[in-house]
Amino acid sequence: MMIKKKIISLILLITAFNSCKKPEANPFIFDDKESQVYELTSQKFIDENILYPDKIVKKGDFLIVTEDTKTSFEKPLMHLLDLKTLKYLRPKGKNGVGPNEITDAHLIDLGDSDSTFWVNSVMSKRMAEFSLYDSSLLSINEFKPPGKMMIAYKMYKKTDSTFLCITTTDEGMFNEYDMHGNKVASYHQWPYMPDDKRLGHFPPKAKNFLLSQISSGKFRKDHHKGLFAFAMTYRDRIVIFDSKSEEIMVIKGGLRTETASYEIGGAGINIGAAYGFDVKYGHRDIAFGEKYIYDLYGGYSEIDYRKTAKLAETIFLISRSGEVLARFNLDCSVKSITVDEKLGKIYGTTTDKEPGIAVFDIPEEFL
Repeated sequence: MMIKKKIISLILLITAFNSCKKPEANPFIFDDKESQVYELTSQKFIDENILYPDKIVKKGDFLIVTEDTKTSFEKPLMHLLDLKTLKYLRPKGKNGVGPNEITDAHLIDLGDSDSTFWVNSVMSKRMAEFSLYDSSLLSINEFKPPGKMMIAYKMYKKTDSTFLCITTTDEGMFNEYDMHGNKVASYHQWPYMPDDKRLGHFPPKAKNFLLSQISSGKFRKDHHKGLFAFAMTYRDRIVIFDSKSEEIMVIKGGLRTETASYEIGGAGINIGAAYGFDVKYGHRDIAFGEKYIYDLYGGYSEIDYRKTAKLAETIFLISRSGEVLARFNLDCSVKSITVDEKLGKIYGTTTDKEPGIAVFDIPEEFL
């Protein structure tokens, strides 16, 4: 009897201790840090050659702007602009499935050459290299992944002979493959959903696929320091992989107050997990500067976006060690960002009725 009383007392003590523990601080909440919140006003540029600007990436003295998938088949998929003046230079990317054509420009990889850049075309299953200087719409080189890499749907060049990929059924979040389609290594696992008992009923590959969908997000590369980031759209976390040290850094937090709910449906090869249109978006894009990481955060749902054209109006400034330093409130909604810290500029593709490129000044104290 005495032993039972001691056990009960111990349980009550642990419960009381846990109930007194303060919730983990959310580094993305700036309610009591007004001095670290900045209002950024943009200057907007519109070019008639760019119909539906989607992603934007900086390479040297160029801005590379991709077209949204709703652009007509006859139009080029990318555009090159002068970084400083935003003067239109030339189109890139012929839409098609023929040699040196691409069907989409899903990811832009700056590559190792000063005169070219690479494109990961997901639908046409290829990596294509384009010249920054010639006038051709076609790529000058292309790599078609072997059949063993068909599960890879987002990829960047990791080394001269390997690729770092996000795949459909691998247990790892970041997966390295060689030129022959052989898997070299996996780094970090998809974060599990411990409260979802449904996942325990699925075989490993199906479970990995569901976790990759539940944790879906934007995959970005820091071309200067060998970092790769995966910013989750609904789970409010950013995972950064250092390809040199093979270390992982996880930055948790965002503006949502509760875990987003999702549904699992289908069976066999048709199984899938999805969030409702009413669920607010979290991390929408990541851009790397030489000093800081720039996190574009949503806060609007797909329903909001369709009604108001607002998608993301917030950028969080994050140190290289993962500390959230400041919040930038934008005067317009953007869907993708890139930065040039030497010029002190943030560039974003706007989501309004007349989309263009918004240019913001980075506050001087961070330059």
